Amino acid sequence: MSQADGSTLAPSSSFGRVDEKGVVYLRLPDGSYRAVGEYAAGEADQALAFYGRRYDELVTEIELTATRLANDRCTPSQAHATVARVRESLANPAFVGDLALLVSRVGQLEVLINVKKVALAGQRKQLREEALATRERLATEAEELSSSEAWRATGDRYARIIEEWKAVPQLDRGREQALWQRLSAARTNFDKRRRAHYQKLDAEREAAVAKKEALIKEAEKLAGSRDWEATTRAYRQLMDRWKAVGRAGKSDDALWERFRAAQEGFFAARQTVFGERVEAEQEALKLKEKLLKDAEKLVPVTDPKSAKRELRIIQEKWEKAGRVPRGDLKRIEARMQAVEDAVRKTEQDRWKKSNPELQGRASDTVSAFQGKVDKLARKLEEARQSGDDKSASRLESELTGARALLEAAQRGLARLS
Repeated sequence: MSQADGSTLAPSSSFGRVDEKGVVYLRLPDGSYRAVGEYAAGEADQALAFYGRRYDELVTEIELTATRLANDRCTPSQAHATVARVRESLANPAFVGDLALLVSRVGQLEVLINVKKVALAGQRKQLREEALATRERLATEAEELSSSEAWRATGDRYARIIEEWKAVPQLDRGREQALWQRLSAARTNFDKRRRAHYQKLDAEREAAVAKKEALIKEAEKLAGSRDWEATTRAYRQLMDRWKAVGRAGKSDDALWERFRAAQEGFFAARQTVFGERVEAEQEALKLKEKLLKDAEKLVPVTDPKSAKRELRIIQEKWEKAGRVPRGDLKRIEARMQAVEDAVRKTEQDRWKKSNPELQGRASDTVSAFQGKVDKLARKLEEARQSGDDKSASRLESELTGARALLEAAQRGLARLS
């Protein structure tokens, strides 16, 4: 039977009926009927569909609870609450549907609940053993770390060990307490050693302050020197000694500023002198840029002898121009190298073209490939005349390859001519 809108009634509607007064009845497994409610707002089909949906909701609740229980998304007690609600609905039905099937579904859920309880009991035992194993692992690691000298990393690890310990469920207080005492004793031993270490560092920092104060005095004595090379070397040695001293605690930055300030006068004066050198290097750069333009005009090379002669003159001027700024050195050297390579390559190519031995080998290669092409052409013609299509197809492929090789050899010979 269909509703007015064309949709099919729920199957559960076949387990009930509606009398002329709108009373809705549920058909029991023994064939008798029981009144479950009234529906005065519409037709009988609508009433059965309405009460059928109530039945479907109960079935869905049972199935959803079973699935959640199987997937550990609800506890047996929560599932039992669902069973209780459905059983109450069974005792006082207000739906229309297959009563026997619903009873069966409830029974199946109860079986699943009992199975789950047994499984959870086993899991709890397993969890207790796993928790103790985790605590044993953490206590053992803490004991192993107690002799570590990686103070910061080990201190951080102890903090994480404590957090991991707190996250483990408490399931066996007696054994857990014994393991905690082992962990705590190991951490205490590490903390004592760490405090002693940092006390030693404090003493070393005090010594470092005294050494750096002495280095600052030496740096201040050198500040007025104009022996650029020797003094620069002396300052580098002072820097190496400064680094070897190590940090001096909170005052390290202030000491460093004093040490650096002692050098600034010397290096400022040196910079003035070196600035004059920079000007000379800039002039050399301008000259070499001009020489590069003259050299690059030689490319592409049309007359190797003339190009080589002109390039030699440019190279002599290049050497006399002097040093250029370091940042420009690779760039201009690369450009000049490119011109030199082009002139040299042109000379080599001309020599190869004029080399009779190379031409002879290239000519012999062309002759050999020509002979092979002619031979294959004759065989192909014979195969076609005899009707040997298979051989003709193979010979055609071989002839195509031989002709390609012949053309390549001819091109090579033409380049040497």
